[in-house]
Order: sequence, then C-alpha cells, then structure tokens
Amino acid sequence: MRRNLWLTLHGMKRMSGRILIVDDLSINRTILRAKLQAACYDCLMADCGQQAISLAQNELPDLILLDYRLPDMDGIDVCQVLRANSVTRDIPVLLFSATADRQQRLKALQMGADDFLSKPLDDSYLMGRIRSLLRAQDHRAGASLRVGMPSVYGMADGARPFMQQSRLTVICNNGTTCAGFCNELRQAMPEMSCTCLSLQQALRLDSGAAMPDLFLVSPDVILQKGLQVIPDLLSRNRTRQAELCIMLPEGQELLGAMALDLGAREVLHQPLDAEEAHLRLAKILHQKQRRDALQQAFETQLDQAVRDPLTGLFNRRYLGAQMAHVAADLQSGILSDCAVLVIDLDHFKTVNDRFGHNAGDDVLTEVARRMRAALRNTDILARYGGEEFVVVMPGADSVAARRVALRICRVVHSRPYVVAGSDVQLQLSVSIGVAVQHAAFKGGMSDFAKTIVGKADDALRAAKQGGRNRVVTEQTAAA
Repeated sequence: MRRNLWLTLHGMKRMSGRILIVDDLSINRTILRAKLQAACYDCLMADCGQQAISLAQNELPDLILLDYRLPDMDGIDVCQVLRANSVTRDIPVLLFSATADRQQRLKALQMGADDFLSKPLDDSYLMGRIRSLLRAQDHRAGASLRVGMPSVYGMADGARPFMQQSRLTVICNNGTTCAGFCNELRQAMPEMSCTCLSLQQALRLDSGAAMPDLFLVSPDVILQKGLQVIPDLLSRNRTRQAELCIMLPEGQELLGAMALDLGAREVLHQPLDAEEAHLRLAKILHQKQRRDALQQAFETQLDQAVRDPLTGLFNRRYLGAQMAHVAADLQSGILSDCAVLVIDLDHFKTVNDRFGHNAGDDVLTEVARRMRAALRNTDILARYGGEEFVVVMPGADSVAARRVALRICRVVHSRPYVVAGSDVQLQLSVSIGVAVQHAAFKGGMSDFAKTIVGKADDALRAAKQGGRNRVVTEQTAAA
C-alpha cells in the first residue's frame, strides 16, 4: 500500500500525459511520437515486449500504445503481463494491428486492453480515445490518492469493491426496437439489470429514482438528437454520475472521436456485436464499481474525521466549523437566535475510579445515545472533551433551549446504567449551562464560539454549585 501511494504521488508530480509507444518498427514509433508531441504529450518508446514491460513498471506511463506484432511476444501477452502486476494493472492500453480480426479483438479485450484499433490508425479517433482514457485515469488516480493517504497512517480500511448487480439503462425512442435490443444485451450480459427509458425520462430522473450505473444511448436517439444528448446527460447532477456509452448508427463512424471528446466513455457501432459489447461494457462497469467503492470509502473517512470514535458524536473540530456557519447566519439575519448547551456528566470520575475505564466508556456511549434521542433534528451534539458535551441549537431562543435541556436531564437520569459483567446499576445525572445569542451579535466568527460557549460554561458552573442535576441559563447565573 505504501509503495502504491508513493507511485501515485510520484506520478502526480511529473508531467501529465506521458505515453509509452511500443512498436518494433522505428518509423512507426517516430510518426506516432511526432503526432503525440504535437498534441503536447510526453513520449517514451520501446521496440519489444520485454522493454515495454520494464518501462511500464519503472516509468509508470499514463497510457500505452501497443502494437500487436512484436519480435519477442505479441501485444496481447504484454497486456496480460501488465494486468497481472499491481503496479501496472490500471494503466490504459490501446492495442493496434494491421491484421486485426474479430477473434484478435475479442481476445485483446478479454486480456484487459481498453481498445483494439486497426491500422492505419484514424488520427482523429486515436486522439479522442487517448483523451478519454486519460480523463478516466486521472479520476481514478485522484480517488485512489484520497482513500490511500489515510490508509497509510492506519486511519481507515481500503476500499472494498461492491458486489451488487450492475444497472444499465438504454435510452431509446422506439420501444419495440429497444425491447429487442435490450433482450440481446440481457442474453449477452445476464449479470446486468437492463431497462429502457426515453431521453426525456432519463433527463427527469430525480433523487428518488434508482440511478443506473451506465446509460447506453441507442442509434435512433443519435439520429434524432445528434451528439447533443451527451452534454445534456452529463450536465445534470443526477445523470452525470452514471457512465455514458453511445451506439452509432451505420455510416456514422466518424462521429466516434467527437463523442469521446464530449464525454462518452465508450462508442459501439451497428450492427451490434453482442460479445464485444459485453466485454467493453463490463470493463467500464467494473471500473465504475471500483470508483464508487473508493468514493464510499472516502466519504466514510471524512465522516470518521469529524466523529468522536467512542460515542459516534461529532467532535470538537466539527463543532467549531458548524459554529462558524451559525455565526455567519446570525450576522446575515438568516437566524434570529442560537442557543448553546454545555453539558457535564455529574461525578463521572467515580465511575472510572470504581469500575475502570471500560465501564466509563460504556456509560459515555449510553449517555450520548440518550441525549441524541432528546434533541431536535436541527440540533448539533458534539463531545467536547472527557465527560463534557456541547449542543448547538440554531434558531432556538432561551425558552426552547431550556425545554430541550430539561428533557436531556430527564432522559439521562431516567434509567440506571448497568455495569457490564456485574449486577451494579448506576444512577447518573447531568448538569447543563445554557446561553443564547441573538442576531445582534457583531463580533467575529471565532469570537462567537468563544463568547457563547464561555457564557454557557459559566452557567454550567452555577448548575454544579447549585447541587448538580439541573439546568441553569446565563441570565440566572449572572443574577
């Protein structure tokens, strides 16, 4: 894991867009290098399979252009070696051949090639495919880095791939034609759930609808709407989360490069080769599931970063950020009031002293659970430190704040706490100090947190001095 992270960081420091050209003919390598350098790509070159594998492992190119015919091994074998190595397995590979046939193409895709192109190479399509693959590679590298950095320091587990059925939605105009098309896809890809929608239905998908993993735009939609359908789908928050593949009508092959540059991940052609479509779409879906798993892991890490690991409540760092937002809302007039409760668990030290810290941890966890149940949906509960907690109540005046504080006192004291492994039951209580800030507050955002928490803390001390298990507001404390 440490090596992979170093490699990712190393790759981000150097020039983006380094391409390894593998061809046994010097003239072919020179021509390709000239075209790529004109497009501002950095180039490496190899004339055989073993040199290509060595360069890929040591230089970590962003993409590999690989000829099928090499003097020591064919390009498919090279691709297979690259995919078997954890360092090089994610590098995009474009295979090309002067004698490509269907079986070669299918085998290349099975061995992990991202595409298999026929010579002479179509420059426009080649550059479009390179740009598309590099964009996808950058997204994967960024997601891996976000998740990998905390993992190196033991902060989180690595992302795990999803084990769910993939969802494919075909966007079409003709329901009858589409039904036959979907049946063909279902037979080729039984592991996939396939549904049909019109373009209007797809664009109107809302947050309550299950979002597909992949949209496949059928040829009849391309004939009617053109490639405008691609930015239409990718410009919406919901539909841009899915991968996008288009199927070009016969005679429209030249649109492939433009479709890739507009954001399509894959381009299929009529008549549909179901086996080839299966291989291409399955690769895209596998990559998406990995990316989704990384995103889920990243979001989990973000949540862990703002949570207290014992109680699951928000931590002091998160509390400070939220109070800055509240201060801004007070100053702008969005909020008229905000209340803060500072809560202390009475005589908690005796629990640790008598029964040990494990028992104390159990008590804190149960207290946190009870307090959460007593709050409003808009309230923010955080562990402030030790046995102290803070509740921020946006929009609450002193009456509402005192009502919630009294409810917290009741639920904490309502039932005894059982010490694990014994018959001992503890009756515990909390003391609470309440302070309220109105919209007239004119200080800075950092001053707001310090001021209002300080007032609530003064009220808390008064509650303790008054006998504990009670609520004291700042006005009462001052009096």
